[in-house]
Amino acid sequence: MTTQFLLYCLCGGIGVASDYATFLLFLSLFEGYQAANALGYLVGTLVSFTLNRHFTFGVRDRVALRLTSFLTVATLGYLASAFCLWLLVEFASIDERIAKILTLPVVVALQFTLNRLVTFRTGNEFRVAGK
Repeated sequence: MTTQFLLYCLCGGIGVASDYATFLLFLSLFEGYQAANALGYLVGTLVSFTLNRHFTFGVRDRVALRLTSFLTVATLGYLASAFCLWLLVEFASIDERIAKILTLPVVVALQFTLNRLVTFRTGNEFRVAGK
C-alpha cells in the first residue's frame, strides 16, 4: 500500500498541478474563487483519474463505471475543499491562493481512501449489483 500511495500522490500531484494552474488562470480572468476552484477541481480530477487508472491501480476495465465512481468521490473531495476554502478565506482571512494549498492534505487523504476502497477495487472486490 505504501508504494501505491506514493504513486497515487505522484499522479495526484500532476492532477493537483493541473487543478491549481486552472484555478489561478480562472481566478485571474474572473471574479469568484469558488468558481475558479470548481473549474480547477474538474480539470485536476480528470487528469488524476486517467493517470491513477493506468499507473497507480492498473485497472482498465469498466471505465465508465469507474469514472462515475471517481467523479462521485471527487465530488465529496470538492465539497470538502470548498468548505475548507470558505472557512480559511472568510473566517481566517487567508489569501485564497494560499488557502487552496492548505486544503490539499485533507482532500488527498479523503480521496485516496475512498478511491482505493471503492473506485479501483479489482476482481471479486468490484461487483456490479446483480452480477
